[in-house]
Amino acid sequence: MMIKRRRSILRAATALMTGIVAVDAGMAQAQEAAPAESVEQSLVLDAITVTARRREEKIQNAPVSVTVIPGSDLGKGRVDTMEDAAFRAPNVLFNGQGGPLSIRGVTSLGIAGGVDRQPAVGMFLDDVYLARPLGYPVILEDLERVEIVRGSQSTLYGKNTIGGAVNLLSREPGERTGGEISASLGTHLDSRIKAAFETPITGTDLAVRGVAAWSGNQGYIRNLPTQSRVSDTDVFFGRFVAAGAVGDNTRIKIIGDYTRDRGDGGLWYAPLPLASNKWADHDFKPENRVDSGGVSLRLDHDFSAARLTSITAFRSYHMKSFLDGDFTPTPYIVQGQKDTQRQFSQELRLSSPEGQEHFRWNTGVFYMRERFEGTQYFDLAAVPRDLMSRDAFKQTADTISVFGEASYFLTPKLEITAGARYTYDHKSTTSEISTPSGTYMFGMPGRVRDTVSFSNVSPEASLTYHFSDGNIVYGKISRGYKSGGISPYIEDDGSANRYDPELTTSYEVGAKATSSDGRFTLAASLFYIDWKDQQAVIYTTPFTRVYRNAAAATSKGFEVEATAELVRGVSLRAGYGYTDAAYDDFIDTVMDMDYTGNPLPFAPRHSATAGLLFRHEMANGLLLKAGLDYAFRSSYSFTSDNSYRQSATHLLDAHVGFEKDDWKATLWAKNLTDEHYLKNYFNYSGTPMGVAAPGRTVGVTVAREW
Repeated sequence: MMIKRRRSILRAATALMTGIVAVDAGMAQAQEAAPAESVEQSLVLDAITVTARRREEKIQNAPVSVTVIPGSDLGKGRVDTMEDAAFRAPNVLFNGQGGPLSIRGVTSLGIAGGVDRQPAVGMFLDDVYLARPLGYPVILEDLERVEIVRGSQSTLYGKNTIGGAVNLLSREPGERTGGEISASLGTHLDSRIKAAFETPITGTDLAVRGVAAWSGNQGYIRNLPTQSRVSDTDVFFGRFVAAGAVGDNTRIKIIGDYTRDRGDGGLWYAPLPLASNKWADHDFKPENRVDSGGVSLRLDHDFSAARLTSITAFRSYHMKSFLDGDFTPTPYIVQGQKDTQRQFSQELRLSSPEGQEHFRWNTGVFYMRERFEGTQYFDLAAVPRDLMSRDAFKQTADTISVFGEASYFLTPKLEITAGARYTYDHKSTTSEISTPSGTYMFGMPGRVRDTVSFSNVSPEASLTYHFSDGNIVYGKISRGYKSGGISPYIEDDGSANRYDPELTTSYEVGAKATSSDGRFTLAASLFYIDWKDQQAVIYTTPFTRVYRNAAAATSKGFEVEATAELVRGVSLRAGYGYTDAAYDDFIDTVMDMDYTGNPLPFAPRHSATAGLLFRHEMANGLLLKAGLDYAFRSSYSFTSDNSYRQSATHLLDAHVGFEKDDWKATLWAKNLTDEHYLKNYFNYSGTPMGVAAPGRTVGVTVAREW
């Protein structure tokens, strides 16, 4: 029955792709035959430009599966966090502790992975790689757009992008002096204050933009022992951008940003019956401090035969967190973590000049050095912190990559693209387990130092047929690479716990179609991912664990996304994704657990997203804007054993606002139907524990822009 059902799904998906190819051809013929006047006079969707392939191009001409969230949809009351952004894209899920990002079922170690967490989906801020999830932006404020790229991107993006990549692009200053102030207030004192200012620099071709924002609330979970609201937020964010020309052929962009997070951390885990009601039962008041930021310099210079791009960046974060270690009102266990991370990166790219379409190429080198120190604490509540049992980990990692890609039109419509990336990783680590208190909460003391090196070649090739502008079909194959390393854990024999890289082989076919009048777009893709040597946590005893390349998995499915301008002022977007992702082989012999055949964690089989936007200019000069946004995720598990599955979630957001002259006011609601679901889950000594996601939040934002 299972084989028959999978075959029927494959036949249906294949039929869907065949239909889209037919639509492609039909739209292309209609577009070529339509008079230019009819196109100019009709309603058209705004053209979307992406840099998913490290060059600017129209999204409908790019042979890649990508969802774009424009800056107009970002901010308080709309798409404000990475979780919000993930709900906008099919086959994508975000979990701050569990993945954090999962695309097409491909994700990474969660809370079981200790302090050293390598993502499987790369996060890039203005083309700068963010090596660790704690360095990710807390709020998506003052961005030009967010691009969520699905599928392995190892050739142009580098290591640890076997699932895909997310591009966050900062808003650049405009050509005129202007500014913005806004204030938001919602339920549970959910607040945001933002101020921004931009201006050209007199006597130069440069302009600057600065933005600062504070965001906070009093929390949505009730802690029963104190009857207080917890899981609060307290975030300050600032960014400075200077950009412009410094010569006839040279442009620079300097960006600096800083985030200060003083919320309580949100880790209010409780037994599932309590968590489902947004309750917690902790006796310990948590401490949480995270400071992150960085600076980057981008230089673009146009030679007559090529364009040179240089991106130099330094980023870092520091965090300190202590919380109730037993998640009960009894003062029994305390746990904590301290991290300090610093990274320097330099990328040099040389690409074909702008306007050269018949033969395009891109080549370059990348270097990054990361220094990381992380310590986990776990001990009895009565033990002073300087005596707590701990697992300390230090790592220095160097990555060097050389990459290249070229595209050539074999015929006026048939394009072939091929590329490869060579990566060399070297890591030097120290792992130390100690127990000054004598409680041995992390096991027997030990200290080990070791180094590892890995090298990899990740090729990619694709064929694209261009029926016309915005109408294409494509097929591609790519290899993905996620670096191996040395874990914070220690083997039973006292040696370092080494593990090898993960590898994926991805196959994808897709099509994109645009109507002749520009009012409708459609994009679809079929994918198959073979995931080998998956890094997993394996128990060596019932109380100690290590990393192993212990699992293999397969993910297959498809995605469909569409946008339409229904009538003047009314637009629609919709998307659907299907993912069948499961372990092919995963056995934990110590715990006598066989996960083979289980669905991959954070991989809902069905996902859907839809949005309706209404704009109407009223007689008195007021502009009315209103919209509904819907997101659906079917049931999914949080852990490999599939012991608990989050039930299907339906999230509905809404907003309605008025704009006139420089002023605007918007009433918004997040999770309008007050859907109850979990942010995360794990099993704590036999007790299922969870932490609830926020419920309904209603608020208003007032802003002035000039």
